[in-house]
Amino acid sequence: MRTKEFNKIKPYTYVLTRKSDNKKYHGVRFGNIKLGLTPNEDFGKKYFGSSTGRFCKDFKLNPKNYFFKLIWSFDQIEEALFHEKKFNKQILKNKNWENKNAFPAIQYDVHPLLGKKHSKDSRIKMSNSQKGKKASPETRLKLSKMRKGRKLTKEHIENIRKGNVGKKRSTKTKEKIRLANLGRKASTETKLKMSMMRKGVPKSKKHKAKLKKHLKKFMFKKGEMPWNKGLKGKQVAWNKGKKFSIESRMKMSLSQKGKVPWNKGKKGLQVAWNKGKRGLQVPWNKGKKGLQVAWNKGKKFSIESRMKMSLSQKGKVPWNKGLKGVMIAWNKGKRFKKNIYATT
Repeated sequence: MRTKEFNKIKPYTYVLTRKSDNKKYHGVRFGNIKLGLTPNEDFGKKYFGSSTGRFCKDFKLNPKNYFFKLIWSFDQIEEALFHEKKFNKQILKNKNWENKNAFPAIQYDVHPLLGKKHSKDSRIKMSNSQKGKKASPETRLKLSKMRKGRKLTKEHIENIRKGNVGKKRSTKTKEKIRLANLGRKASTETKLKMSMMRKGVPKSKKHKAKLKKHLKKFMFKKGEMPWNKGLKGKQVAWNKGKKFSIESRMKMSLSQKGKVPWNKGKKGLQVAWNKGKRGLQVPWNKGKKGLQVAWNKGKKFSIESRMKMSLSQKGKVPWNKGLKGVMIAWNKGKRFKKNIYATT
């Protein structure tokens, strides 16, 4: 429906007039809806006309040389476009109107160039003409505002994926992508989505080989010494003799409050794993006496290993040195009960 509600967020038509020669331009605007601006807030402040010629560009640079008028506002974009097309057909051949760019789009229901493809020469020319051009920060901001909040359809996403299949990026682009993503932290939702996507996906042989190579860096190699070798009994725990502050103790206390112990209310209900199995359990080595062979039987240590063992024991004091005659046997003075199960 056609109205004059210029204080509401609606598509609208306008007429721009140049003061010097009284030349006019008629246009339509519906991009203000995405920006959330009314026609009064939009035209002449954020938007300066749809013409690609000098008329609208000059209005942006020298707004004092022009005056404009908002004509109609519409409930739907289609209504606004239909009205513009209808009006522009009437003024197309009028010399007082600068609407030449509207031809031939307004003459046909379907644009005559729709479905036609540019030749290779024309594409190369267009490519060369655009090379080296960089968008200003203002245009970049405008583009980002226009694209924010847009949701791509599943078909669109699939087409992008298909377009990137088989493409190999150069080292420069890889570095740019790496630097752009540095410091970014994925949210919990995205992390869950990524984990769900990767679940059940089998790793390829190349991937496995890469992982193997990477993990080999962290494995011990022959000739390497463990970092804590020979430090047994010499190392001191980092928190030995340290006391937690009142604040840290309070924090630990608060973190544990409300938590229920795993065995609460289970007293007397828990059953030992071997209850009722007495006499039924068979030792793992029953009947193997004399059959088992020690792993080191018949083996002899090399001279190097014997030397190492000898050096490792040097300087060590036996635990029972000087305790001869002082130590009392643990079973001294104890009498054993008669064996009930012994056969007479």
